[in-house]
Amino acid sequence: MKQSQRIVKNAVFGIGASLIGGLVYLATVLTIARMVSVVEFGKYSFVLAFAMFFQLLADAGLPRMLIREIAKDPKALVPLVGAATSLIWVVSVAVCLLVALIVPLLHFGTDVKIAALVMSLATMATFHAAGYGAVLRAFEDNELNYLGFVLHKLLLLGFIVVTIKLKMGLIGFVLAHLASNVLLWNFYHIVVSRLYARIPLRIDVPLWKSLMISALPMGGGVMLRQLALQLDILILTWLTNLTTVGLFSGPYRISMALRIIPQTLSLPLYPLYSRTADLSPARFTEAYQTSLKFFALISFPFAAFFTAWSEPILRLALGAKYLPAIPAMQLLGIAMVPFFISTLFQYLFAALDQQKRFLWSTCAASALRIILLVILIPKYGFIGPSIAFVCSEVAIVAIWIIQLARLGFHAKLGDVIWRPLAAGIAMSLVLWTARQMPLLWQAGVALLALVLYVIVLLALKTFSLEEAHQAREGLAFFSPFVASWSKKLKRGA
Repeated sequence: MKQSQRIVKNAVFGIGASLIGGLVYLATVLTIARMVSVVEFGKYSFVLAFAMFFQLLADAGLPRMLIREIAKDPKALVPLVGAATSLIWVVSVAVCLLVALIVPLLHFGTDVKIAALVMSLATMATFHAAGYGAVLRAFEDNELNYLGFVLHKLLLLGFIVVTIKLKMGLIGFVLAHLASNVLLWNFYHIVVSRLYARIPLRIDVPLWKSLMISALPMGGGVMLRQLALQLDILILTWLTNLTTVGLFSGPYRISMALRIIPQTLSLPLYPLYSRTADLSPARFTEAYQTSLKFFALISFPFAAFFTAWSEPILRLALGAKYLPAIPAMQLLGIAMVPFFISTLFQYLFAALDQQKRFLWSTCAASALRIILLVILIPKYGFIGPSIAFVCSEVAIVAIWIIQLARLGFHAKLGDVIWRPLAAGIAMSLVLWTARQMPLLWQAGVALLALVLYVIVLLALKTFSLEEAHQAREGLAFFSPFVASWSKKLKRGA
């Protein structure tokens, strides 16, 4: 299977799995929320957030480094993953001991403390699963990774329903998480053992040190990016009132739900970045420029819908009471462009072994965001965080592009942006004329606007002959995909 076909294949499976898994998980959350009291649901939400923080702390970017190292040298699979798996055990034990020290200090009842401890064990099982999942991603067999993701969400929903029937309460919910996470871990372990190699645990302190030195800056940067997405709500709550927070939270949660799209589409590119950064800087630059162009192209339609149709989207999704938040949603729409593009850079810097640059620039952008929030919120209310979001995302993308240019990898951003920008403006004008039309008419206009977007891109000669060839080649992934799996299954038999 060719590289373009692997990328398209992984993107298609990723989007499908994200849609199915996301809907199943939404059903799980709604089931819990409807079947228990508000207080019990609050306890569950706290316990889950508490445990997820420690999962991020334990992860520290280690699976990302594992993907990079395997992609660069597939022959080192067994010793590398054996050492990494044993390191994951060491980190997991250390984090669990830390949780055991903190849990007794929580100002909650015994049930919440026990649940927090069990849920932390469950998230450590996810950490172990990510270690084996890194092998699947490094070999670009993401369909197996996504299969595990969907099965995990289905199992979790099933276990949650059983615990509700048995009236096990909060403890039942965390046990459901623990059981489904352990099964996911074992699924990935069995797949890796059968399809690639058996991985014995291996003590290798020098390799542990190398992996952690590489992983910690990347993990810190990713954690800061995740935290930055919550800063708006936290600071807005601190400086204003809950009504203001609610008005901003409506459009903000809608926009943040879209982040799964660039996250899903960027991950299949990471093995390609890792190999080309190590073997061919020219090929890495080409991959960087092409992916930057692609992410810009897919971001502008979302920006157009958010800015031109903020009123009908808010009215349909959240109701008329959220219409005062239209300016905030329009600004969040503009921010979709740098937000989508920014998703690429954690993988670009990791592939180049420049994690420290990623960390420090992320720190600078987070500091800028906090300063803007403190300055803008008292003056502009819930519109302030939207302005801060736009400015900080533009700033961080600009910083990252400049840093890569200093390393010799130029984005050619002017050539990348102006054509989709022109097409996006044309699309926005069409959408704007239909913002007050009935819903059925709006559906037709939306399709027309998307067609116009593509026509303008083609008229401006956005795509080179090579890019068009790669797109056609990538879309024809199905037959090579079936053929490659037939060979694997025959070898396994």
